[in-house]
Amino acid sequence: MSPATGFLTKPIEQTAPGVGHNGGPIFECPLPAIFEPFLQPARFKVSYGGRGSSKTRTVITILVNNVLYSGWRVVCFRELMEAIAESSYQEIVEEIDRRNLGAYFDITKTEITCPSSGGVFKFSGIRASSKRLQNQKLKGFSNFDAAFIDEGESITKDSWNALVPTMRKSGSEIFVCFNPASPLDFIYQAFVTDPIYPTHHNGKPYCVTLKVNYTDNPFFPQELADDAALMQKTDPELYRHVYLGEPVADSALAIIKPKWIEAAIDAHLQIKGFPMGGGKIGGMDISGGVEGDVVAPKSNDPNALAWRYGCVLSGLEEWQDENPNAAAAHAYPTVVREGLDTLHIDDIGVGASVPGEFKRLHGPNPAREISFVGWTASETPSDEDKEYQPGKTHGDMFANKKAQGWGLLGDRFRNTWQARNGLPYDPDMLISIPSGLPMRSKLEGELAQPRRESVNGRMKVESKKSLKTRGIPSHNLADAVVMAYAPVEVAVGSWFL
Repeated sequence: MSPATGFLTKPIEQTAPGVGHNGGPIFECPLPAIFEPFLQPARFKVSYGGRGSSKTRTVITILVNNVLYSGWRVVCFRELMEAIAESSYQEIVEEIDRRNLGAYFDITKTEITCPSSGGVFKFSGIRASSKRLQNQKLKGFSNFDAAFIDEGESITKDSWNALVPTMRKSGSEIFVCFNPASPLDFIYQAFVTDPIYPTHHNGKPYCVTLKVNYTDNPFFPQELADDAALMQKTDPELYRHVYLGEPVADSALAIIKPKWIEAAIDAHLQIKGFPMGGGKIGGMDISGGVEGDVVAPKSNDPNALAWRYGCVLSGLEEWQDENPNAAAAHAYPTVVREGLDTLHIDDIGVGASVPGEFKRLHGPNPAREISFVGWTASETPSDEDKEYQPGKTHGDMFANKKAQGWGLLGDRFRNTWQARNGLPYDPDMLISIPSGLPMRSKLEGELAQPRRESVNGRMKVESKKSLKTRGIPSHNLADAVVMAYAPVEVAVGSWFL
């Protein structure tokens, strides 16, 4: 793929062509054509993608123009900023120098002003040691025309919720540039996976989100083009992350690698002879858990339900309800409607009563039998003496039932990847995720996050506490899918997948 050749030469947002705020001429400068939607007013203007896409430079070009010609007051934010060197200061100085605009700006060590228009660039971190100090810091920017957040992938939900109400001036805009890191980063979820703002409001553009890569950048340097081409050949997964802006997990440690998940999308349509039909099995993760030795609800942690038909994942559902029996009442109609044969239920901690509640809801003489089975993640693996690989049993390989569930699900994904790439595979150990499945993107992100750990030579899944320290939320949907694909015990000492 070669970079785009389109240019824009009218980068001014809110001034008449040919005349600036101070009555002087407008210095036209070309921009990548993909950024044309940024030249009209909108509350949020977000660009994300890979390296070399000119996201930051283009936004800075637009902002410099509006400071120079329209007197904009702009604050440039980072999540944390302890020194001016950690801000966008240097990029703005370079833009001014590149366009020979130094005569129009006063550049000091802490801010950049335009005396003729009254415009200014200021710089600040968002996060403070307390919410009170954070609000006090942000309050000073309430009369600014725009905020620019570079490296937006590090912005937390709390910081975002503090920032947005600060930018309260009529017509004020918030620009965000970021290179996706984790698929579960707040900013990626909020603007890509599960957008929180409408594209239009009151008939006008409100949130403009652009995916921009080097293929959209007519200024892309040959040095980076050579590096991208080489990386594409030697490390395609890294290339997709660095140059195509795809978020990735730590694939070296991930139990389920992103490329395996990608191979499972619509696998039932892509693999000849894919087995259709089979048991209808579900898994349910309860909004409650164990922290240390204390059973406690998971704050803002949703319940999750997943179900499959044979090897094909058929449905996902997520909802808030901290009462476990009420959660059972919510899920029960779906279980009946989908005709599930078996439902594995997270029964650790506050979920202990849920299997019994399902049985009560089902009644003593149901029209159709359904097995409601408690699934205790901390228990020993199912059929632990069964051979997993030559010379190794499930008990030898997995520390507990959760590790076994994640390990076997990872085997399915790897096996499916092998099938899609012409390698030997087991037709009974495939998995397919339909491309149109609701919440598919969120599930993909959750599946790729937990890391493999080892305890006395046996696999263990990274704890949710450890994930939290890495800034990654609980993987409820993924746990529900793990339970849906977990071995179903049909008799003493035997089970089927």
